[in-house]
Amino acid sequence: MRCQRTAALAAVVTIGLSGPAVAASGASHADASTPAASAAPRAQLTQFDCERAVNPASRAVSVQSVMRPLAGTQSMSVRFDLLERLPGSATTQSVVRAGDLGVWLTPSNPTLGQLPGDIWGLTKTVYDLGAPARYRFRVTFRWTGAQGRAVGTEIELSPTCQQLELRPDLVVESITISKDPQRPGVDLYAALIADRGATGAGPFEVLFTPGDSSAPLTRTVDFLAAHRTRALTFAGPLCNAASPPTVTVDATDEINVVSRADAELTAVCPATTTSTATTTTSAATSTSTITTTTTTTTVSADSVAASRLAGRR
Repeated sequence: MRCQRTAALAAVVTIGLSGPAVAASGASHADASTPAASAAPRAQLTQFDCERAVNPASRAVSVQSVMRPLAGTQSMSVRFDLLERLPGSATTQSVVRAGDLGVWLTPSNPTLGQLPGDIWGLTKTVYDLGAPARYRFRVTFRWTGAQGRAVGTEIELSPTCQQLELRPDLVVESITISKDPQRPGVDLYAALIADRGATGAGPFEVLFTPGDSSAPLTRTVDFLAAHRTRALTFAGPLCNAASPPTVTVDATDEINVVSRADAELTAVCPATTTSTATTTTSAATSTSTITTTTTTTTVSADSVAASRLAGRR
């Protein structure tokens, strides 16, 4: 009676971190002469999972490769490549570089695959995926015979994991300057704060820094829902074009946001003293970063791909 040996291994890759963490289970034995065993595919992908999260470090994609020997197999190996497609690109894909992505992996038991009933399962997980982007695994299976002779290869593609950018995106959209009718020598600065992201945020502070030597002022926003705005008015000195005031949202960096490119706006002072309000509008647009792993790979949002994701970004 031939025996079936089953080995399971989990590999984890964290984009931005070096080297995978690998753990292997013991082998089990079962009768491999059943019709189900003989009809099983030589290579397949199972247990695909796509985890979305606000925190980039918790975004993940995983898949399990299952490999059975071909006739004449002396050893088996598998390679995971993670393909990334960014928004606006219908066909162009890049390969994420991180951890053991793109590296040939082998069972901890080097003789696995020499018996017809052997089964090798390897779960690959990649963490810290950048967003927005689409990811899928390209898994290459390789069977090697005596004297290193190639017995066969096969490539399988996983389903697609669409990662959405779910973090808040806090911006100062505009600053409107008007005269205080009750206090000569005082201007009113109405700052419009917006959350352009997919998730609400709070609490956070909004900082008003006068252009002169006056002390900065802060206001606390308890919560701002996604795609909503909040108007905050600060009283300050007359606007001086040589040293204009600025408004900064989330000045203490409490919120994990998509980008801080639009978090600060400088007021544009009126050319002449009039009773008409002057508005400064932010022209910047919001940006997103991407960053990618049972093996586990982690991709860093600012590295992605593991080279972006460790590697790109």
